[in-house]
Amino acid sequence: MRALSRLFEPPRLRTLQADQEDDRRATWLELFFDLVFVAAVGQLANALSAQPTTVRFFEFLGLFVPVWWVWMGFTFYANRFDTDDLPYRLLTLLGMFAVAILATTVPGVFRGASIGFPLAYVGARLVLLTLYARARRHVPEARALTSTFLLAFGAAIVVWVVSLAIPRPWNYVVWGCAIAFELSAPFLAWRQIPRAPIHPRHIPERFGLLTLIVLGESVLAVVLAVSKVSWDAGSAVAAISGFLVAASLWWIYFDFLDEEAVSARGIFGGLTYTYVHYFIVVGLAALGAGVKLAILAAGGDHHYNGTAWVVCAGLAMTMVGFAVVDLVTPPMIFDADVLLRTATAAVALALIPLGLSPLTTLLVLASTLVAQVAYELARHGGHTHEASV
Repeated sequence: MRALSRLFEPPRLRTLQADQEDDRRATWLELFFDLVFVAAVGQLANALSAQPTTVRFFEFLGLFVPVWWVWMGFTFYANRFDTDDLPYRLLTLLGMFAVAILATTVPGVFRGASIGFPLAYVGARLVLLTLYARARRHVPEARALTSTFLLAFGAAIVVWVVSLAIPRPWNYVVWGCAIAFELSAPFLAWRQIPRAPIHPRHIPERFGLLTLIVLGESVLAVVLAVSKVSWDAGSAVAAISGFLVAASLWWIYFDFLDEEAVSARGIFGGLTYTYVHYFIVVGLAALGAGVKLAILAAGGDHHYNGTAWVVCAGLAMTMVGFAVVDLVTPPMIFDADVLLRTATAAVALALIPLGLSPLTTLLVLASTLVAQVAYELARHGGHTHEASV
C-alpha cells in the first residue's frame, strides 16, 4: 500500500512557506522536459538563418512566443504542484511528446502550413489543462488560481481550434489573439497569486536552465557554421568572436544578474522577471542565428554579407532584458549595471545602420561584452551574485 500511495500522490502546494524547501532543485524529469525544447528552439533559429529577412525575423519572434509559453506553462505548474507521482510523470511525458511534434511543424509554418502547429500546440495545452484540473480538485487553497487558469487557457484553446477554419493570413491574427489572451492569464489571476505563490528559489533555477539551453544553441551555431566553411583567418576570428559573445552573456547572466526580483518585489517583480525573460531567450536564439550567418559570411559566402543586423537585434533584445531584470531588483535604481546593459543594447542598435560587415560587427560586439565583463568583475570586487543554477 505504501508503494501504491507513492505512485499516486495528489498535487499539493509546494511553496517555500508550506514545505520549507530552501534547497529545492530541478528534478530529473524537468531536465528531461527541457531537452525537447532544444529541438523547437533549434528549428526556429534554423528558419531564421535560412532566410534572414526582416519579415522572417518578425515571424521568428511571433512563433517563438507559443513555444516559450508552453515551456512556461509546465514550468510554473511544476513549481507549485509537482509531487512527481505516476500521473504527473505520464502527463508530463505526454506533454513532451506534443512539444516534440510541435517542433517538427515549425518549418512548415514558415512555408505557409497552418494545421499541424496549432494542433500540436493545443495537444500540449490540453495536457496542461488536465494537470490543472487535477490540482484544482486536490489543492483547495489554490482553487481560485487554478480555476482562472483553466478558464483562460481553455478559452484560448477554443480560439486556436477555431483558427483551423480561418484562411491565411487571418488565421495568424487569430493565433496572436489566442496567445495574447493566454499571456494575460497571470494578470487576471494576480489577486489569487498570493494564496498560491511560486517557489522563489526554484523559478530562477528553471529560467537559468532555459537560458543555458538557448546559449548552447549559440555555441552549436558556431560549430555548425565553422563545419561548413574553410578554416581561414576570417572564419576563425568570427568563430572566436561568436564564442566570446556567448561566454560573456553566460558570465553576465549567471554572475551579475540577481534573481531577487522574483521574491523581493512581490508580484510586480515576479511578473516582470517572468515576461522579460522572453526577450532574453528570443534574443539569444536570434543571436545564435546571427553568429552562424557572420561565420558563413566571413568564410566567403557573400549571400550573408548584409546580415549583421541579425546579431545586433538579438543582442539588443537580450541586453534590454538584462537591464529590466536589474532595474526591478532592489533597490530598483538606474545604477551602473542597468546603464551598462542599456549602453550595450544601444551600441548594438547603432551598428545596424552603419552597414558594417558581419565579421566587423561581431568583433565590435564581442569586444564590448568582454570589456563589460571585465569592468563588472572589477566593480564587484570579485564578489558575484549567487548563480541561478
